[in-house]
Amino acid sequence: MNKSTLAVAVVVLAGAGYVGANYYVNEQVKQEITKQISSFEQQSGLTVSFANSSVDLFSRGVEITDLTISQPDEKITLFTIDKLNIVGYEQDKISPYTELDLVGLKLAKEAAEFTQGMSPELVNATYHLKTSLAYDDASGASEVKFATSAEGIVKTSFNAAFGNSKAFMDASLAASKIQGDTPNLEQELQVQSQMMTAMQSLELKSLAVNIDNAGTLPQFIEAELAQQGMTKDDFEAVTAQQLMYSPMPQELKDAITDFVSGMESLSISVTVPQSQNMMALGQQLSLAMAQNPETLSELIKINASGK
Repeated sequence: MNKSTLAVAVVVLAGAGYVGANYYVNEQVKQEITKQISSFEQQSGLTVSFANSSVDLFSRGVEITDLTISQPDEKITLFTIDKLNIVGYEQDKISPYTELDLVGLKLAKEAAEFTQGMSPELVNATYHLKTSLAYDDASGASEVKFATSAEGIVKTSFNAAFGNSKAFMDASLAASKIQGDTPNLEQELQVQSQMMTAMQSLELKSLAVNIDNAGTLPQFIEAELAQQGMTKDDFEAVTAQQLMYSPMPQELKDAITDFVSGMESLSISVTVPQSQNMMALGQQLSLAMAQNPETLSELIKINASGK
């Protein structure tokens, strides 16, 4: 066998091995998905079905297509999801990077009775959601990203970075593990207590919030205001009055005022120069806003813009 033939043989065997391993993992994934869906159905009382699932060994990504969530008693479809992608998820530990991408969520027409009070634009919209968690176990640093969109209406995003995350991640993992069993009240209370304590020890490093018009956001807001008997001018006047007595920084007030006027975009970012846990930071912020708002800039740095 010459070198070129050997190379081809290696590639073919590697490909066959990958396909075989992929098939084996796919079967395992289907079993795990079925297990998780069964647990969700028992807890929620809803029924979940899907057309297909697959996994890629290279990206460790799982894809589930054509999901349908229904209310079994009345045989009513509540909503459908075109595709759900999950990357990096590991059942027994917090992965360095986990991502969930939900594409094409639509409320079903049969679920009209559950959407009373919602605007027709939101009822008929197609939604997308993408969230991710990056975590460094060695340093305890973590970053959460959450983005949503209602097609043709609005896009939003929320990003936050934390330090000292290890205790919170450990508590989150413990909480997820007991969900697979049937925890008693004592176990649930213990996990909740651990979660609350760990959450207070988190150190906020930065956060950012964005709202962007994706087409008809101004018209949507004005229609919602009209339902409340208000005009856009009324809304601007009420907002201005509320901001007048607010202790928030002037830059943030200006950004909100500009957004309420233009309804195109709002961007707010906050950084925390000094490391301190969430409880201590919250107490200092409350004290500063109540007694001396000018000192807020020593605790947090804010950049904001609106239009």
